Amino acid sequence: MTTRERRLAGFEERQLAELKEHIAARTAAAPARRPRGRLLLAAAAVAAGVCAAVVIPAVSGGGGESAYAVTRDADGVVYAELRDSRDTAGLSDQLRRLGVPAIVDYVPAGKMCREPRGKHVEDIPRDLYHVPESIPGERHGWRMRIDTRLFKPGQTFVWTIGKNSTGGTSTSTILMEGPVAPCELVDAPKQKEYRPPYRLATTKGRSLAGYRVDEKTVGEVVPEIEKRGLKVIYVIMGISPGNPGGYGELRVQKTPVGEDWTVWEAEEVVKGPKDTPTGVIRLLVTKEHHDRNPVYGGPRDAVIPDGS
Repeated sequence: MTTRERRLAGFEERQLAELKEHIAARTAAAPARRPRGRLLLAAAAVAAGVCAAVVIPAVSGGGGESAYAVTRDADGVVYAELRDSRDTAGLSDQLRRLGVPAIVDYVPAGKMCREPRGKHVEDIPRDLYHVPESIPGERHGWRMRIDTRLFKPGQTFVWTIGKNSTGGTSTSTILMEGPVAPCELVDAPKQKEYRPPYRLATTKGRSLAGYRVDEKTVGEVVPEIEKRGLKVIYVIMGISPGNPGGYGELRVQKTPVGEDWTVWEAEEVVKGPKDTPTGVIRLLVTKEHHDRNPVYGGPRDAVIPDGS
């Protein structure tokens, strides 16, 4: 495993853990009509940087809404929106007709496509495709952007969509080159649940409830934390070029960073089976200010509405 693979594999572990926490935090306040709490973005690059994962609520294609919508602009950029994961054949066909060399497969809960299916591409152009993000103004579904001009001959965009154990839909996007084997369904390995020793601090009932930290400076946030009698540690975030969404932890430190650094989110450190708060807050920070929140792949409100 290369250094790049190890680094990005760590991204995946962290994002999956945080998704579980965010699901639990939001489900308690969700309206009864919704099968799960909200749209969740796992904007983490995994599998040596060629796979991006997302978890979305299970939704119906009824009610007059199309299961998917795919459009292409004059510059060759394709925009795909997905609201129902079941029509993968139609989605795959439409993507190919608009210039995306794609294979889209659906797998039921507890299953996966047998690997390896083909050779993964590691040197991916920065803007070939971005990890999925929420559809503005909608609580269900997500969208992604794919630049058809950046595909090389013989490359295939392999998109696998499957039901997960919680009733939602998990997806992966992988760029391959050369022949790609058909999806042969096999039993998926059981995933060991991981509960990180920290959780979101800015939602109801948490240490920083009622105080938004996202996109403020360290100099603005730290005084409020200290006023609440809490201690601070700093998570220095690693952001992929182009800020496609997702991040890694470069290091965690007690030493203060500059007051002009940007805070993207705050987590409270917990311990024990009851997740008892320890009075320590992890501030997720970067020295540079980015164009969008890397924790959520966009505005925090698109994932966690204010007041949650």
